[in-house]
Amino acid sequence: MRKAAAGFLFVALLAVLLGASSLAVLRSALRSQDQLLNGYMEDVVLTQELVTAHTHFMHQASDFLLLEDARRLDALLRAREHFGTVVGQLTRHEPETPEERQLVEHFVATRDRARAVMDHLIATRREEGPASGPRLLAELQPIRMDMEKTLNALADHERERYWTTRHQARADSERALGMLALGFLGTVVVAVALGVFLVRALRQRVRAESERTAMLEREHAAHRAVEERQALLDLVIEQSGDAVVVTDAKGIIQLFNAEAERQHGVSRQQVSAPEWAATFGLLTLEGHPLPLGETPLYRALEGRPVSNARWLVKRPDGSVRTLCGTASPLRRPDGTLVGAVLTARDETERLALEQQRANALERLRSTAEFRERFLGIVGHDLRNPLNAITLSARVLLVSEAFPERELKAVRRIASSADRMARMISELLDFTRSRLGGGMPVDPCLADLSVICREALEELETSHPGSRLSLRVLGQGLGEWDAGRLSQVVSNLVGNALQYSPEGSPIRVTVDGRAAREVVLSVHNEGAPIPEDVLPELFEPFRRGTRESAHHGGGLGLGLYIVQQIILAHGGTLGAESHAGDGTTFTAKLPRENSDRAATLAN
Repeated sequence: MRKAAAGFLFVALLAVLLGASSLAVLRSALRSQDQLLNGYMEDVVLTQELVTAHTHFMHQASDFLLLEDARRLDALLRAREHFGTVVGQLTRHEPETPEERQLVEHFVATRDRARAVMDHLIATRREEGPASGPRLLAELQPIRMDMEKTLNALADHERERYWTTRHQARADSERALGMLALGFLGTVVVAVALGVFLVRALRQRVRAESERTAMLEREHAAHRAVEERQALLDLVIEQSGDAVVVTDAKGIIQLFNAEAERQHGVSRQQVSAPEWAATFGLLTLEGHPLPLGETPLYRALEGRPVSNARWLVKRPDGSVRTLCGTASPLRRPDGTLVGAVLTARDETERLALEQQRANALERLRSTAEFRERFLGIVGHDLRNPLNAITLSARVLLVSEAFPERELKAVRRIASSADRMARMISELLDFTRSRLGGGMPVDPCLADLSVICREALEELETSHPGSRLSLRVLGQGLGEWDAGRLSQVVSNLVGNALQYSPEGSPIRVTVDGRAAREVVLSVHNEGAPIPEDVLPELFEPFRRGTRESAHHGGGLGLGLYIVQQIILAHGGTLGAESHAGDGTTFTAKLPRENSDRAATLAN
């Protein structure tokens, strides 16, 4: 039993020793593979860092070529030095394969060629100035693309080598575990336990490496997306039709796009808030220096948004531009103020055009006012000689010293003088309505039916043979200017007589059945008014064109004066004309004068 136990123990001990040695050999192999994988992963990360350093180096080179200053040149040199450091780290190991050696040699050759091109571009840019920036940037683009292509090929090779080695290591580990299981059947429990432990650790390590690789790829993709969005945003801002100015929280200018440079006549300068007015020529609309507290951008920095603000900018060439803009504070999601943004547009040309239009309108208004005043003066001055002619004609008419032939000429003189008097009266009324802001009226209690009856009696006397009729419905009392309304009735009925056949009836209706208004209508059976004339019927100096007009025309102011008198009473005037139905003018007059009612109420 002891021998058996000793043998068992010896065999067990031997098996344990063999298993331990085999396990040690396997663990050493796994450690070597792990170190190899770590080295390959470091190469992958280093190539990725090299791509990032090259991208940063190219961005700094673009900024230096387009916007040269000492700070950008220093940033370019630092980026170049960092890129060289990363390149030195990558090339410190001897290439393991011919393919890797070829990639590294091609990269080094491309880098040396890019270094020579970059030295030439920097020297040319500093010698020729900002005007050469776009051209030099175009010359940089081919070597930049070659470098990116070479770097991407090198990064792809490192990632492929890492994944190939990782899969090979995993296959070798699985084969070693199988050999241990076949070689140590007597130590199944220990081998199984050890195998489970090793497999679990290996899987965790593989999973961690996979997650790390995926994370690097996501970061790289996110970095590319951010760069693309930033490039697009830069293009939008630079090509915007409005000026865009951005400051940080301390009021220092950080962004000044091309339109802002055109409007102000100067390029971007990182000046603080107190220096804005002096640096960019900011003035008030009166031409005085714009105080800092009144600048829209400063008010936005204080947390107060500004909309449609207007100010002046005096450019270095002496020209002054008028700007209009909007300023808003910039805040983080937590509400912290990080700066302000101003968008402005140049309104100099638009304001100049508006001023020219206003001056032209003022000249037209002055011309029209002078013409109307002249008409009023002429009409007023013609009254005295015309009254003398009328009075003399009436004296001659009652004289018995003239035969019938001479009396006929005197009657013609008297009739023409009366017509001229009416024209002058219309001309004066027109002038009063245009210069005085409306037809002057003096309302008092009156009966529209009585006014119409008296006016028709006068018209029947001057127009013998006419058929005039008056129809009254309801009550015709109201607050009106009796003289002006008599003028309305005379003009409307006279117009109807002028454009109606001889002997046709003219019907005048006063409808006072409503409580608040009285309706006056004048109807004749003449030819209809053309449709193209109706919209302009009440315009001044508009004369009728109907063929049925059989009396001499006036100035074309009668209907205009009628409309102005009705409007002065707060009423409305309209006309309807249809073939077969004749023409009807309808005036609606409120019984109570609104101006007088407002005075009594106060």
